Amino acid sequence: MKRNTVLLIVLAALVGIAFIARQSKSRSLATATANVKLRALLLPDLSDKVNSVKKIRIREGDKQLNLAVIDGKWTVAERSNYPASFDKISRSLLSLRELKIAGGQPISKENLGAVKLLGPDEGPAENTGLQVELLNEDGMTLESFIAGKNIETTGGASSGSFNGPGDQRFVRIAKDDGTAWLVSDTFSDFQPNPQDWVDKAFVDVRKLKSAQITSASAADSWGAERKDENSEFTLMEPRNGDELDTAKAGGLASLLANATFNDVLPADQAPPDFMKGALAAKLTTFEDFTYEVKLLDKKEPGKEDESKDYLTIAVSAKLPQERKPEKDEKEEDKKKKDEEFASLKKELEEKLAREKAVEGRVFEVSNYSVATLLKKRGELLRDKPQPPPTPEIKIPQPAPAPAAGNPPASAEKKTPISVTTPPVSIDDAKPAPVKPAESKGTAKKKKADEKKS
Repeated sequence: MKRNTVLLIVLAALVGIAFIARQSKSRSLATATANVKLRALLLPDLSDKVNSVKKIRIREGDKQLNLAVIDGKWTVAERSNYPASFDKISRSLLSLRELKIAGGQPISKENLGAVKLLGPDEGPAENTGLQVELLNEDGMTLESFIAGKNIETTGGASSGSFNGPGDQRFVRIAKDDGTAWLVSDTFSDFQPNPQDWVDKAFVDVRKLKSAQITSASAADSWGAERKDENSEFTLMEPRNGDELDTAKAGGLASLLANATFNDVLPADQAPPDFMKGALAAKLTTFEDFTYEVKLLDKKEPGKEDESKDYLTIAVSAKLPQERKPEKDEKEEDKKKKDEEFASLKKELEEKLAREKAVEGRVFEVSNYSVATLLKKRGELLRDKPQPPPTPEIKIPQPAPAPAAGNPPASAEKKTPISVTTPPVSIDDAKPAPVKPAESKGTAKKKKADEKKS
């Protein structure tokens, strides 16, 4: 038998074994699923009860969160009943109402811990899951479930998911005791973290007119203002030619506009002296709103290299009570402008009431949202041009007088120059004899004799 034929036979055998194993696994899953009564939704009765949910309790390990409706509004108990995010709560409840089952299988009580389907009080933390309870106004449980271990799925019909690979989670429902359901949801929204559930809507400082910051040091205090919404901010009470650098004060116009916060401290964590040493800021707007702000950059206990920014705020406003008609105003214009004034007045009144509700609370805010307020006066000024350097004038100083009997220290020492000349003899030194001058007659006679010869 040839080698290639043997390899083909071995390959076919391996494929056959894999196919048989897969079929066996599918039959086992089908048998397990057949032993439970399948349904489409995890909480089929929630559709009729969702409007009756007035309390939500979430527990995981040693962490617990309690949400409740008080005076018609959802609140967070762990944040001293601060308003909760209605959007987040309604979105979470609707997702539970529509949550579908991807599969299910029987499970014994002994195996619940293996897939983390024990309640927080039923076993060690490593075997317990996330417990969610929905209650009515009287505290009666409407729905309750435990979300256990996450598993990865490759997708497909056998996993109940046709959206490709993803995560699924085991779920145990008390009234379905003995069954472990699988759902394509990890319940990431249902975490017992109070800061995730508070309503992050905050103050909205719009149309800022002026900002005055008072620091512990008067030299660090500063103020800025502008004439209208389209003007640049200028320094209040400038001195020594100082000017505000609008680039360094960037973001001043949008300071605390549509502001949000990271967390709000519960009352027991914010004693009266918590904001001791905070700087004060007074913000006024063109809508006649005034915001009295206290801001503190506080070191974290045990973490001297880390700090958080905390803020308190008080709001007041001078709202117009009536509109002054313009001169020669037409009747149809008067009606339209009266309606616009009434609408704006109502909006401002609601804004004031909403923002005054945050008074007395201490908020943790992101540094970038208040960075401009934390700057010192010197950090916001425009750099002044440097004057040209003054040329250095050197004045010669007289040399010190030399000591008696000593030559001046600065006097140059002259080196004697030796000149070597050849020796001169006595004869050389005698002057040459002088010839007597010839007379004119002698000279003529001499020339005549030279011609004859």
